[in-house]
Parts: sequence; structure tokens; C-alpha cells
Amino acid sequence: MSESSDTADSDDTLSQSVHPGQLPEITDSMLLVNRAQRGDEEALNDLLSRYEARIRRIVRIKLSARLRRVVESVDIVQDTFRNAFLHIGDLELRSTASILQWLARIAENQMLDTHRRHYNMKRNKTREISLRGRRDDSTSGPIDLPSGGKRPDQVASQKELARHVDAAVAQLPEDYQEVIMLRTYYGGSWDEVTKQMGRESSEATRQLHRRARIKLGKILQESMKAPEDETDS
Repeated sequence: MSESSDTADSDDTLSQSVHPGQLPEITDSMLLVNRAQRGDEEALNDLLSRYEARIRRIVRIKLSARLRRVVESVDIVQDTFRNAFLHIGDLELRSTASILQWLARIAENQMLDTHRRHYNMKRNKTREISLRGRRDDSTSGPIDLPSGGKRPDQVASQKELARHVDAAVAQLPEDYQEVIMLRTYYGGSWDEVTKQMGRESSEATRQLHRRARIKLGKILQESMKAPEDETDS
């Protein structure tokens, strides 16, 4: 199979798993934000429900292997939502990307706080947290979202694909990961992504995104090839 064909396959995998077009329609989100900022808790809960699945995936990518030993991504998401209720007035709504980036910043602060609690405090003995009875962060959370009428096997397949792609994105070099996150996960426009990354032009950003997708495709191919190699051996 040619490299161009491999790249196309990886693009299809990425698009099936995560795509800006899969994000909620911004007009309804804007209405919910306006109501939430006037003190409507039900509107805020509805708003967070719309983005819960995507922010969970963003947290899963950003959560370091070291932190995974002491906290689950679902716990970070729950803490993020609790803080979102307290600081909804800080959200400056410009686009869908701004909502996700606001939530992601809160999540990153939660991860930093967790890191400080567990690793930066001097202790006589390192605190160990039992892994028994841990929840699967892909199937549990503070908000139970509807599946949209999909069969259980379809839902399970989509969740497995999401985990697979997220794990590959987590392995990308920093600039590749950033452009994939900003454009594909957050749904930022090319102009927004270009400005945030300090690139010289939207075309330069697009080229970086293409290179990132190629690299992501190679990671996905290697990770999918391994089980087949073991079976053949």
C-alpha cells in the first residue's frame, strides 16, 4: 500500500473518530451560555452535557502517565465541571472552540493541582491509590449522554476507535499535537489556530496539520499492526 493511501486511511480514521463538524451547533450553545451566565443552572448543565464527551477525550490525551497512577480522567472531568459552575462568568464566548478551550484550561488547572497534591508535597511515604474497582473513563461520568439510537455494538466500536485515536494523538510531538487539538478536537477555524500557534499564515498552519496527520497515521498503523504481527508469529 502506498504512503498516500496510508495517509488517506489515517485521515478517514481520524475523521470517523473526531471531527470539528461533529461538535454541537454554536447558536444553541450561545443561548445556553447566556442563560447560564444569568444564573440558570439547568442551562449550564445542558451546556456541559453538549461538550462532555469531547472534553473527556481532551483530558484523556492531556493526562500524563504519571498522573494516571493517582487519578482517572473521569475524575478530572467531574472536577472541571464543578469549577465550570463556579466560573461560568469568566467564559468569553466567541466560538465552539472558545467553550472547549475554556473547559480545557480548567481541566489543566485540575491536573496541575492534582500533581502538586501527590508529587510536590513532602511525605514520609508515597501515597498509593488502589486500582481495584476503577471505573472505565470511556463509559462513566457525571452526565449520561444518549447514544442517539445506535446499537450497543456500534457504540462500543466507536468508543474503542476513540480510545485508539486519542492514545495515538497523545504520542504526537508537541506542535503536532497542538495543531490537531486546536483544529480537530476544539474545532477552531484556521485563522484562530494560526493566531494561537503564532504561525505566519493559515497555509503554514494547514501544512503543519497535514504533517501532523501523516505522523498520526504512522502511529495508528504501528499500533494496529502489532496485534496482527503477534497473531502471525
